[in-house]
Amino acid sequence: MTFRSLPLRSGASLDFGSVGGVMAILNVTPDSFSDGGLRLSAGAAIEAGLRFADAGAAILDVGGESTRPRGTAYGEGAGEVGADEELARVLPVVEGIRAARPSIPVSVDTRRVEVARRALDAGADVVNLVTGLDPPDGLFDLVVERDAAIVLSHMRGVPSTTFEVSRFGPDVVGDVAGDLARARRRAFVAGLRPDRVFVDPGLGFGKSPEQNFVLLAGLALLAPEGAPVVLGASRKAFLGSLSGRPPAERLPESLAACAIAVRELRGRNPLLLRVHDVEETLRFLAILGRASSPGLATSGS
Repeated sequence: MTFRSLPLRSGASLDFGSVGGVMAILNVTPDSFSDGGLRLSAGAAIEAGLRFADAGAAILDVGGESTRPRGTAYGEGAGEVGADEELARVLPVVEGIRAARPSIPVSVDTRRVEVARRALDAGADVVNLVTGLDPPDGLFDLVVERDAAIVLSHMRGVPSTTFEVSRFGPDVVGDVAGDLARARRRAFVAGLRPDRVFVDPGLGFGKSPEQNFVLLAGLALLAPEGAPVVLGASRKAFLGSLSGRPPAERLPESLAACAIAVRELRGRNPLLLRVHDVEETLRFLAILGRASSPGLATSGS
């Protein structure tokens, strides 16, 4: 059996629910692949975050730098943002959410130690590290010192190079699982507790559409039983490779990915689904949870 909730440093509790919790994406960026520019002001981002919290999101993930990779699907990718600009985007949102909803967990999506430090000072509970295979010096020590948690996402290289440097053998699931196992060990050596180290297969970063689908189907092989998992498939290009739909029209595909993750990991690993379409995903998960409830009574026609 897996744990259903995780107490966090702010006093909040991260609830994974019966089938999985929702990590609501709050991009305060002009250039994210799906929702860039939608919530550029802190006020708009805070308002959206509070709405997601009230709807039932398990955690709000605040990001101030797009990690859209350079490659066939996204062209030149996103440009780098300076630390001062990233802080100016992220901190008011973290502070505003924490002041208005002390009980909602907050994560910060960043690759910089200083941004992580300031966000944790402002009340964040989790650092979401897209370059989880190569953490910057001092980040693990900071997370341990602040009794925070971390998401280690699989990406070889950085967003601007990942499609150039990523090479996988015929067993992409084994390759990614091995990379994530080494990343977890580094975190444990630094002093992090196992329940505070989440892994994310990094769908879309340096992987072909077919490799992404194989990883999605092999989620249960990517981390040991009980290890918390984050899945970020929402609106990604590999989903659009089947339908040809633009990012904002990929809700059915995104929900299908959620269903596969629940099927693979329920009862095995605590699961967070990192999504753009928060309310719709919550409604979808409510049906999955209700329909598969052990105590659900059935009746004949």
